[in-house]
Amino acid sequence: MRTCNRHFPGTDGTTSNGYERDVAIDEKAMIDAISNLRERESASLEAIGYLMGADPAQLSRYPEGARSTTLTNYIRIACALGYRSKLVLEKADVGEASSHVLSDLKIVPHQVRRIIKSREK
Repeated sequence: MRTCNRHFPGTDGTTSNGYERDVAIDEKAMIDAISNLRERESASLEAIGYLMGADPAQLSRYPEGARSTTLTNYIRIACALGYRSKLVLEKADVGEASSHVLSDLKIVPHQVRRIIKSREK
């Protein structure tokens, strides 16, 4: 399975790998949920593709991970199946590598100064 961009280049390797793992797990859960809905509703890729205006062959590549897609496309597939989506954000476990908090970062903001020159009349 592959997403458009799962890498976190602003972090160290361990943290980036933890974030990447978390994203992959969440993406797999979404794909599994959509696959289960498709089975439950007995919906063909042709019907979903027609409603979305997409090629069924392209849609079949999303669950396999052979083709990157966006959260919007997963939501569109759910909508075509007659379901609404809800995004639930949960706090990550403290013990995980991905539990770094933004407040722990020590980034000094850039200081922009406006220099006003006096005009001579």
